[in-house]
Amino acid sequence: MGNTHSFRADKLFSGYDNKTIIQGIDLEIPKNKISVIIGANGCGKSTLLKTIAKLIKPSEGDVTLDGKAINKYPPKQLARILGILPQSPVVPEGITVADLVGRGRFPHQSLFSGWSKKDYEAVEEAMDFMNITEFANLDIDELSGGQRQRVWIAMALAQQTDILLLDEPTTFLDITYQVEILDLLTSLNEKYGTTIVMVLHDINLSAR
Repeated sequence: MGNTHSFRADKLFSGYDNKTIIQGIDLEIPKNKISVIIGANGCGKSTLLKTIAKLIKPSEGDVTLDGKAINKYPPKQLARILGILPQSPVVPEGITVADLVGRGRFPHQSLFSGWSKKDYEAVEEAMDFMNITEFANLDIDELSGGQRQRVWIAMALAQQTDILLLDEPTTFLDITYQVEILDLLTSLNEKYGTTIVMVLHDINLSAR
């Protein structure tokens, strides 16, 4: 298995509130590799990630997946190829771990089909991979920050995309959890050939 998709940005300009943060960036994402975006606070790391993930519309330039502009992909089709874990995602109230991980299967389900065997297997595998199976029936609110972060990553894994974008996946975690999450992502890349791009603020973690 592995990612055969070409994913790139050309002459990208992007930002917020009429303020341009990303200016004329060209970027080609290496296939089947882990890439890390690092830089000083406020230099535009998250803006770049959000722009290539179609969460922010560029003011100029193109983001293309397999030679086609990503804004031309229907959302569900794009979500079968490209997964994103934003920084500090909002937890829906009163949801269990298994239910949240299960939301990663949405791009693969049609309106009438309900859950398939493959959906259940993908959720089970993602929870097992992130070592959270024992929390399956717990409310997300009952978990520690590190455990919760593993649940979010499991949800992204259950989506089974070839490309995974992660914005500061280790923020607010103590160093043990930070290293553990990076090791799990490395294992994911080695096992499935998933192309992973992540924003990190710590240069030592990035080097690791």
